[in-house]
Amino acid sequence: MNPNSLNWNDPDPCKWDKVQCTKDGRVIRIQIGDQGLKGSLPSSINTLSELQVFEVQRNTFTGPLPSFSGLNSLQSILLNGNGFTSIPNDFFQGMTNLQSVYLDSNPFSSWTVPESLKSATSLQIFSAYYANITGKIPDFFGGNTFSSLTTLHLSFNNLEGPLPSSFSGSSIQSLWLNGIKGKLNGSIDVIQNMTRLTQLWFSGNEFAGPLPDFSGLTQLQDCNLRDNRFTGPVPDSLVNLPSLKVVNLTNNILQGPTPQFPSSVLVDMLDNTNSFCLSQPGPCDSRVSTLLDVVKDVGYPTEFAENWTGNDPCSRWLGITCDGGNITVLNFQKSGLTGTISPNLSSITSIQRLILADNSLTGTIPNELTLLPNLTELDVSNNQLYGKIPQFKSSVVVKTEGNVNIGKDKPPTSAPGSTFKQM
Repeated sequence: MNPNSLNWNDPDPCKWDKVQCTKDGRVIRIQIGDQGLKGSLPSSINTLSELQVFEVQRNTFTGPLPSFSGLNSLQSILLNGNGFTSIPNDFFQGMTNLQSVYLDSNPFSSWTVPESLKSATSLQIFSAYYANITGKIPDFFGGNTFSSLTTLHLSFNNLEGPLPSSFSGSSIQSLWLNGIKGKLNGSIDVIQNMTRLTQLWFSGNEFAGPLPDFSGLTQLQDCNLRDNRFTGPVPDSLVNLPSLKVVNLTNNILQGPTPQFPSSVLVDMLDNTNSFCLSQPGPCDSRVSTLLDVVKDVGYPTEFAENWTGNDPCSRWLGITCDGGNITVLNFQKSGLTGTISPNLSSITSIQRLILADNSLTGTIPNELTLLPNLTELDVSNNQLYGKIPQFKSSVVVKTEGNVNIGKDKPPTSAPGSTFKQM
């Protein structure tokens, strides 16, 4: 770093431009962003023990970042938009007063956010997009550690895995996790308890399953969920959000009716990039609606969402056989199903054969299935069901082998959804 370009020639640094000191000559602010500076940062920087603000954003600094360990007065660090090549593991050590961090757009060698950041309990802003962060999103970004965190920007990194459950109840308002190269996955149910959210950018990942209940997110304005693997209907709680201004849903596998957002909302939802029953808003065929009610209890499986397109279930939908427009067979054998058997199956009165064998279904066989007037076969073998078998008509063949707890009132004590052990 060449101090001459800043006219830092006076022997007293407290007289330098863009440097601020205390009355007793301790440096507390260095603010040299956007100055066209080159070079590297000196390792002696962590001797500035009273430093509160350090801003070198949008220069052309290169080389490794020196350790800032021990700078416990530091409140704000702006390092974004440079060419820094690495960040030391102890970088955040002892920064108990840190409030805002900007590390965006640096070609760091791959790194994970270190545990030492947890000591910055007053953290409000952590922005590190395009920063080559790897691994999972740390649990400590939740509200228990950072009760004041409002901004978490981690877009365009190499993160992987699910959202941390610690996000539930957090104070985060702006959450950027778009364009992740490693691909985040799993459910986003945790966001329904992130009631401070105003901006949610999740595009370009592999999040899957149904969209959660948005009714508690009354401040959400900008919701970008495009380019993921979401299934199931778009919930009314999202469509009716009073604060919503922008929503992006293109390139998912969403099902049910095409949602009709208010005219005040800017909508990105290109035709034929989801699995809606119709290209325009309007009710689905009653058979489609019933089938969606049925697969709700198994989490709207991706395989069904990809294959169940259009508004006619009798047009070669996966697992469905019809006769004259009436559904006669549901064959979901070996479909990787988890969850429970839906009592809504009793609405498909034309069904003759119901094959649910070789899945991981839990719970009981719903009594409602005994009401199906045309049923001749129910095969639920090789699942994880329990409970008494309902009393079907004698003409119905019921296959239940391979469910070790069938006939028992309750499963052995175990976590919901886990494999029951034979007693």
